[in-house]
Amino acid sequence: MAKKPTPVSETISAPSTDVRALPPRVQEMREAILAAVQARDIEALRPAIERNETLPIFASGPQRPKTFAQAVNFLRSRSQDKKGAEILHVLEAIFAQPYVKSARGQSVTYVWPAFTLTQKAPATEEELAQQWRCVMFSSLAGNLDKPVAVQRIGIGADGTWHYFWGGLGE
Repeated sequence: MAKKPTPVSETISAPSTDVRALPPRVQEMREAILAAVQARDIEALRPAIERNETLPIFASGPQRPKTFAQAVNFLRSRSQDKKGAEILHVLEAIFAQPYVKSARGQSVTYVWPAFTLTQKAPATEEELAQQWRCVMFSSLAGNLDKPVAVQRIGIGADGTWHYFWGGLGE
């Protein structure tokens, strides 16, 4: 009888704002994404997206982009203004937050904002406002009795941009 694999537990670091403590490749990817934010041009995200060997996850399901060529247009279409300004503002808000280091076995990912993995409830009005800045306008549509999906970014220790999407403990 085959033995079931033991599930790998996740270890999450304490939140940090020290970007100098990030591995160099993580810093480079973060800076590449922030360069697009500073340019205020969604098209400027293309170089950061295309640095990867695989496409970052921007959504699940059939609507998600499947090629690098589709990625920027997909992000543009998700933005409330259909030009990408909302995406860039949310990216900026996410990177203004503390991050955590998530380790599962040999896999290490740096995740922004930290509160998406630490489940710490906002203690102040300012913390609550910071969380709301990481929410896409489209996430507010529908049933507001359910928790709102906060956008998050995961960058692997090797600098691979793994995902930018909203979720509730995904």
